[in-house]
Amino acid sequence: MTETPWSSIGYLTYKRTYARKLNEDSEATEEWHDTIVRVIDACKNQLKVGFTDDEEDRLYDYLYYLKGFVAGRFLWQLGTKTVDRLGLPSLQNCAFVKVDEAVDPFVWTFHMLMLGCGVGFNIQRHNVDKIPPIKPWFKAPTVVDDGGADFIVPDSSELCTKFLVNVLKSAFFSDSPSKGTFTYSTQVVRDYGKPIKGFGGTASGAGPLVENIGKISKVLEKRRNRKLRPIDALDIMNLIGATVVAGNVRRSAEIAIFDCDDIECLLAKRFDLGNVPSHRAMSNNSVVCNDIDDLHEYFWDTYRGHNEPLGLINLKLAQSCGRLGDFDYPDPLVEGFNPFHVGGFQIV
Repeated sequence: MTETPWSSIGYLTYKRTYARKLNEDSEATEEWHDTIVRVIDACKNQLKVGFTDDEEDRLYDYLYYLKGFVAGRFLWQLGTKTVDRLGLPSLQNCAFVKVDEAVDPFVWTFHMLMLGCGVGFNIQRHNVDKIPPIKPWFKAPTVVDDGGADFIVPDSSELCTKFLVNVLKSAFFSDSPSKGTFTYSTQVVRDYGKPIKGFGGTASGAGPLVENIGKISKVLEKRRNRKLRPIDALDIMNLIGATVVAGNVRRSAEIAIFDCDDIECLLAKRFDLGNVPSHRAMSNNSVVCNDIDDLHEYFWDTYRGHNEPLGLINLKLAQSCGRLGDFDYPDPLVEGFNPFHVGGFQIV
């Protein structure tokens, strides 16, 4: 058997990102043959694909000689206990959600980003306006260093979302000042640099979680007795993304979708104007506009060298035809797009 036709960068990328440890007690990682065997075995045992022996042999050759490829998520996660525990979400590349509820869209995004899935989110006014006002007595939770805290932050990426759940429920649904805040402890969260056995990589410690949940709480505190604005929803989503970008394997891909006349969101990433929170770098931002004449001058400024260009989404067109422009397959339920590889979009 001849060698796999790697380029030097290709092999280094594979070893950095997709080669898993051969066992928990060793620092040695897979070689390409090991990864392919893991993927093919998982196709049979986890995904129940039903390949014949001949099809498995052909797939091995296609992968070994780089003539075909499975998704990067598959290369990294197939055959692991994470897939056994969580199912297909840990294998998804992209997802989408409307921000029209107080808790679920934010927590779902946190969970999906933790699993490595890019998330697009629609924060148009008619969606965000459905969220109830922040309670006037809401306060950011307070950290304590003992077991007497109201909430012990668990040492699990999936269960860490419960921390965000408690904050959001306190902000939107607490019925008295005594329930408008809580204390928490991070004493069981593993230390910085410790290995993450399920997902892989290393732990970032409690620091990023505490810092960014605190910033999310400040966003909520500033809107007490009022509703969130799209810019607030954008900040919360971006802070969630900043929390996820920790350890050495997790990434965060977000696309924010908002109204083309939303001045605050149009200027959200105008770092050249100063005084812009750094966490807003965590998403690509796009406007919904069905008529180019409706675009604000601020939209065009981003194409004149004033920071990152904004994306342009024609939802009316997306709802009227299929992905290849086939008008025989309209889908009026299309609400937005999600991150798809680099610089692309996928309709949801």
